[in-house]
Amino acid sequence: MQLFFIDEQINPDEVVTLAASDFKHAVQVLRMKVDTKIQIADGTATAYPAKIINIEPVTSTIEAVITGDPLADTELPLAAEIICGLPKREKADWIVQKATELGVTRIIFFAADRSIMQWRANQVDKKLTRLQQIAHDAAAQSHRRRVPEVDYWPKLKAALPTTGLNLVAYEEVVKEHEDFGLVKAFKQLQTNPETVRMIFGPEGGLTVSEVAQLQEVGVQPVGLGPRILRTETAPLYFLSSLSYTMELLK
Repeated sequence: MQLFFIDEQINPDEVVTLAASDFKHAVQVLRMKVDTKIQIADGTATAYPAKIINIEPVTSTIEAVITGDPLADTELPLAAEIICGLPKREKADWIVQKATELGVTRIIFFAADRSIMQWRANQVDKKLTRLQQIAHDAAAQSHRRRVPEVDYWPKLKAALPTTGLNLVAYEEVVKEHEDFGLVKAFKQLQTNPETVRMIFGPEGGLTVSEVAQLQEVGVQPVGLGPRILRTETAPLYFLSSLSYTMELLK
């Protein structure tokens, strides 16, 4: 059953109008008609069952009526953010799509010291618009209750977090502290932080100075097991481990 997002808050039995941008996908691609059952998530991250009651091709309008109580929540029990050094080529697309499916709340890309890919100032808005659409589509496909935010910082300094549980993936920590992995770090989740963040380097990893800069503001280096993960794999490992810890072991 297809899920759609609207910005407004939904009330029971209400008739709502889907975004015009959803019309083509719903009618021309999915071949939806009047009486098709769908789901709609509103601006409060609450989803409801609904049924299409009117389709107006001239105005690209789809109206639906709410048909039941709120559906079960599918969001992680805390906000999860990933902060990634700009990767090469289409890897940013991959990270956004898969991280959205795994429950990420926010994705930040930054120009790391070793980033091969660089975004020119006049490219940023266009790239973020494209990545935000990828996040939207992935959130709908995976029946999320909210669409994660995709953002960009030109430097790591601007992305340094100051609240919550803040971690940085750093393979050197495995060599120095074999027990300092995600299991130990996630024990700190027992203090119920509202947000957990993990910072990842690009191809080639973060530099020693970047990690030292993070440690100065309280970010904890964490190993992701005995194997070295690719820049597009590490964020997904983190989110999968977080989901297992917070949702399956509770």
